[in-house]
Amino acid sequence: ANTETEQTIMVSSYGIAAGASAAVCCYYLVRELKKCQGFLEFDKDAKSGGELVAEVLQAHGIKHLFVLSGGHVAPVYCAAEALGIEVVDVRHEVTSVFAADAAWRLTGRPGVACVTAGPGVTNTVTAVQNAKMAESAVVVLGGATGTILKGRGSLQDIDHMSLMKSIVKWSTTCNCVADIVPAVRKALHVCQSGIPGPVFVELPTDLLYPPSTVIQNVGKMMPRGRSLFTLLLHAFIHRHTNNLFVRASASPREAPLPVEQQPPSPHAVERTHALLAASLRPVLIIGSQSMQQQSSVGGLVAAVQALGVPVYTMGMARGLLGAPHADLPAPDGRQLLFRHKRADALKQADVVVLAGAVLDFRLQYGAAINPKAKLVVVNKSWANTMMNRPATVSVVGDPALLVMGLAERKQDARWPQHLPWLHHLRDADAAQEQRIRGMAGEEAAGLLNPLQVCLAVNGALTADSVLVLDGGDFVGTAAYCLRPRKALGWLDPGVFGTLGVGAGFALGAHAALPSALIWIMYGDGAFGFSVAELDTFVRHKVPVICVIGNDAGWTQILREQQTLLGRPTACELAHTDYHLVGEGFGAKGFVISQKEE
Repeated sequence: ANTETEQTIMVSSYGIAAGASAAVCCYYLVRELKKCQGFLEFDKDAKSGGELVAEVLQAHGIKHLFVLSGGHVAPVYCAAEALGIEVVDVRHEVTSVFAADAAWRLTGRPGVACVTAGPGVTNTVTAVQNAKMAESAVVVLGGATGTILKGRGSLQDIDHMSLMKSIVKWSTTCNCVADIVPAVRKALHVCQSGIPGPVFVELPTDLLYPPSTVIQNVGKMMPRGRSLFTLLLHAFIHRHTNNLFVRASASPREAPLPVEQQPPSPHAVERTHALLAASLRPVLIIGSQSMQQQSSVGGLVAAVQALGVPVYTMGMARGLLGAPHADLPAPDGRQLLFRHKRADALKQADVVVLAGAVLDFRLQYGAAINPKAKLVVVNKSWANTMMNRPATVSVVGDPALLVMGLAERKQDARWPQHLPWLHHLRDADAAQEQRIRGMAGEEAAGLLNPLQVCLAVNGALTADSVLVLDGGDFVGTAAYCLRPRKALGWLDPGVFGTLGVGAGFALGAHAALPSALIWIMYGDGAFGFSVAELDTFVRHKVPVICVIGNDAGWTQILREQQTLLGRPTACELAHTDYHLVGEGFGAKGFVISQKEE
């Protein structure tokens, strides 16, 4: 402004504009305050958020919900039970996720766990990471404090999302009731899509209870008084609470979203087929990822038989060929499945196909395989096909579909050049089996020989038995001796090597296969992680046989630690009477101390 008059006019203009803006703001503020003078009337028959969650689960074929009770999530599991979903309540939240993991592995339906806020969620962390590394489709529904109380010192209020995001495939929180159905539907889809994995859905408690209950509880929090601050606070609480419920929810009964398969490319199948046809000493290793489509397991078995290539299995694939003697032959009578001397076979092989197995510590990061061998790695993850060693052929896709594709392209009943190799592997396998039985005959002063125990269990297995492995030294022994009688008859933690999976896996196995005879092979150290779940077995009438190898120590660690460091520090336990512990929980306990028993 160049003159005093111009400056005066400008100041006046600003004053008029500011006054007009203030008037407009006051008008809208008064209008909004009128809207917020009380709670809205909601339909008394409207479904609560907990009921919406339960209906989505039912629409997706979920038969079991694994929970530990908590007020934050009580509406979910109460509504689930009312709809006929079996609610299995456990003694520690980690068990609920382990159970959900096993249920997925054996049925192909996502396993669902529901836990309360704060420590309920934090207690699941180990099992969630185990599920992530095992590629298990698990949905964790976690409670949370009410939306209006987040960050205000409410009971069990923590930042769940920051905690969980690094160990799940996808996570989300719901901010109003209308968010619940889309969030749970997406969670059930995402956990199965592509590479399966765990997901987390945070459910604030004020979204789960009926509106009348929430409004009643919020009303008790309303401050008294007529000050402007109090009136504004009342308006905020009314508006926030009303917005939780006003938007319509999507139908919880919609059909599940389709989950697409990942077929390997025809070119990859052709290249792999050509390598096998030209090989003299091929080895096919089938890992857990090949078992993720449970409906295709029968086709996978038929394909393995048709290929006639020697097979070793890992993880969930143990028992794939399902014969009592673990040597189900090809149509021409050749033994195909081998359990012993895998390291020797891999050092001599000229072609190795990893179908759902990866080059991690279990295969010495690739060093276990002949460096001159042609290597085919088939995995749903591109990163896994490139892990630790370059492959001759890297295939991104479902490994089970690749094996079935190979079988479709094979013209001859067998590749005759493989016969000498098959005979060599059969002789080596049989010699090792004989060696194990010889070692089982050795007496241990005052103690049972664990090989004797495991061979006795093996002899007692039935066609419908499911084996759950939870331990270190004793479980390592069991792996040499136990022969699963069927595909999907073996459950171990997977690559994470987690102790404490036993009870949860058994609960999930019973939910998936209620007529199966379930055996848990426990080390005494591992048994301590889930001993209280004996109470869960008794309450839910779960028939399970727990075999505890009691050597009073963390023996797998002790053996190496004593050699390297000369001390047994922190590795010694007591010869606890675990059979009496079991009886205290209502189970039947036995103690076996003699070979004759």
